[in-house]
Order: sequence, then structure tokens, then C-alpha cells
Amino acid sequence: MTVLYVKSSFEGPSETVRRAAADGVLDIVEQNALKPQDLSRYNGLITSNQLDQNAMLAFGPALEAFLARGGRWFFNGHMVRPLVAGMEQYRPIRMPKRADFDLTAVNTHPIFDGIDLKKLETNKNVAGFYGRGCNPLPERAVAVNGLGPAQVPVDWVWERPGGGRIFSHSGNDLATMGREWELPATLTARIMNWTAGGACIDGMSAVRTDESYRQALAEPETYRGTGGASGNGRRLVLPSSGCYYHIHALEAPRHAQYLDVITTPEALPETLMPDDALWVPCRTPAQRMIAAKDFVAAHLRAGGTVVALGESLSHLWLPNVEFTPTPTNWWWWLEKGADLGVDIVAPEHPLTAGMTGRDVTWHLHGWFTPPDGADVLIQDGEGRAILYVDEASTPGRMIVSSLDPIFHHGSHFMPATTRFLDRFIPNLKEFLNA
Repeated sequence: MTVLYVKSSFEGPSETVRRAAADGVLDIVEQNALKPQDLSRYNGLITSNQLDQNAMLAFGPALEAFLARGGRWFFNGHMVRPLVAGMEQYRPIRMPKRADFDLTAVNTHPIFDGIDLKKLETNKNVAGFYGRGCNPLPERAVAVNGLGPAQVPVDWVWERPGGGRIFSHSGNDLATMGREWELPATLTARIMNWTAGGACIDGMSAVRTDESYRQALAEPETYRGTGGASGNGRRLVLPSSGCYYHIHALEAPRHAQYLDVITTPEALPETLMPDDALWVPCRTPAQRMIAAKDFVAAHLRAGGTVVALGESLSHLWLPNVEFTPTPTNWWWWLEKGADLGVDIVAPEHPLTAGMTGRDVTWHLHGWFTPPDGADVLIQDGEGRAILYVDEASTPGRMIVSSLDPIFHHGSHFMPATTRFLDRFIPNLKEFLNA
């Protein structure tokens, strides 16, 4: 018996995890290769914030059995599809201010032993990466760390009445925190140790958290699920990878009227029709679209439209896309005279109608060299394309960007990304039906 690390992302895992796998401490298994019965071979489970929660719904009985025999699960991210009885849907802090991201200990836990939480609270002095809300405490769960004056339980551990323990960290993967202080390797090792049965909080002596923190949280969302309707005009089809930010951004009511069909990358061949427009959301794990590469190319050859936004490595699965990644500076706005330099160079274009510079400015991940004949709509400060429309290199149309609004909107992080989507989505729908 050992620990299972479920790999949902295209990149990674970290060198620390790979070394542990080489030493036989854990097994790394691609999520798309995982079967419910596989959980019976492990006593520990680690999942990342790119976990396909839709796919994990089929693992309900297997997860219950895994926990019932004493298994431990370290869960990173927002639980938007409660996968275990007793857990609730993630809820963000309502209208948070900077003080709401102050991180303090509620109960000491071995994972954080000797670590100054201030080193985890911010990333290059920017708060919010660690967490912006919580997966609400199950009954009898013990808060580990809290956010803000309300002590919103961003970290907690739950010794379940039916057996097993779950550690919930409701933010970006805990093992990526504290990079400025070289903490990821330490955190990773401690997470693996805890998951394998290491020391935990003594629930009998722990400080208990009352329900007052819930007053600081937004109300739960109603998510429509996958599937869709006929829509008005050309259908907009979006393959969700089931990660929390896709579920929130694509299924919540805010933009639902424009998003006709929510499916999966694997179901595109039986879902996408020739007249449909395919929109691949930000931070789709690239391996899932690489597997659909030939189908996407055929859609373009037939005159179809494909929209590909940032951090999905579209250059690996779209034709004629040349992308140059750059290190991401997310703290630029803290610097004196800060100006990221992003410029809407085609404000008259239907896709950028009504947008201002503030709506397209949060941070940058890289730039493109568009093919001849493409129309550049948005540039970075060096005059390089970060959003363009290509109707020249294939018989179809590609709308390509390195901006990643769906990830941040779906993570309740960075208001500019929500403003971008509030304009881009209706603009896109109108553009497709013009």
C-alpha cells in the first residue's frame, strides 16, 4: 500500500514528487487512466486543483470505500462538485478586501510546523494566491488556517465518522506556495508524509470553529451541469475539463445564456457540428486537446471556427500557431509608475467592442507571431500579439489569445478578467452570427 498522486495537469509533477515515485513512496497516475477500483491499492491520495471533478463523480463509491478503510485524501482546490458525503460546495469570501487574505493559524498542524505563515500569505507581495474562500467545514472538521478577521477556514482536516481523513486546502496547490522562500519541496514532502499516515491534529484538544465565518462567504452557486440546448444562431461549444474554474466560469448563471453546449474534450467528435464554433477554455490541460488535434484540424478545414484562450498551449494542438512564452509578472502593478502596456489596437473590431485597457490588463503569459493576413486585436507593451483573428492560414477561423480570463474568473481572482468576459462573450456570440 502506498500513496496515489493523480496527475490531471499537462505539466509536472514536481521534481520532489517524481523522486518520491522513483523511490517507491508513491505512484503517479494520469487521471484519464485512473479507474475506481485502482483506489483499493492505496492508503493515500493527493489531487491537484486541475482535478476533473466531473470525472471523479463516478468514483463516489470507490472514494467512500477508500476512506472507510482509513485512507487519507489531500485535496487541493475548490470543491464545486462535492465528491464525499458531508462536504459542501466551495464558497468565496464576499467582496474581499486585502485584510480578508491575512493568513493565521487556528490549530497547529505538522505540515506547517516551523513555517511562518506570512511566507505563504503572499506571492511577491500579492495576496489571494493562497486562498480566497473555503470549502466549508464539514461537521466535526478542524480548522487549520484561517483567512481574515472571520477566520475563514481555508485549510482544514476532517476525521470522518465513517473512517478516513481529508485535508482540504481551498486554493492554488499548497505545494506551490512560498516559492520566494524555497518552501515547495518542504511542503510537498510534508503533504506526502501526512497522506501516508503521518502525524495529524488531535481532534480532542483542537480549537473548534463556530459557524460565524459563513457570514463572510458568498452564497452557493447553481451550476447547470454539462449538456446544452439548441441556442440561437451558431452554437458555441465549450469542452470543460471538469476542473473547478471551468465549472464555475462555464456553468454559473452569469454567462450561461451565451454558452450553448458544455461538453468534454473527449466528446467533441460526437458533439461538435460543422456550423458550431469551438471555444477551448483557458488552462485546459493540453493533453486532452492534443488527443483531439486531428478532429480540430478537420473542423478548421471544413470552415469551422476555433477560439483558444491562454495557458492551454494551443500551439501544440492548433495549426499555424507560433507562441513564445514569457515569465509571468503578476506583481507589476505594485511597482512605481506601473504600466503593463497592453493595448487594444483594433478597438473598432466586433470582438473588442466596448472594452477598455483596464478590461484586458491583468498579467501576461507570452506572445504570438501571427501568420500573414491575421488581424491583431490586442498587443503587449512591446507591440507583440496577444489576441488575434486568423482567417488566412486555414479555410476556417481561429481566434487565439494568451490571456487567461476563464481561469481567473473561475477562481474568483482578478476582477479585470470578469470584466473581459462580460464584454468578450456577448461580442463573440454576435460576431459568430454576423
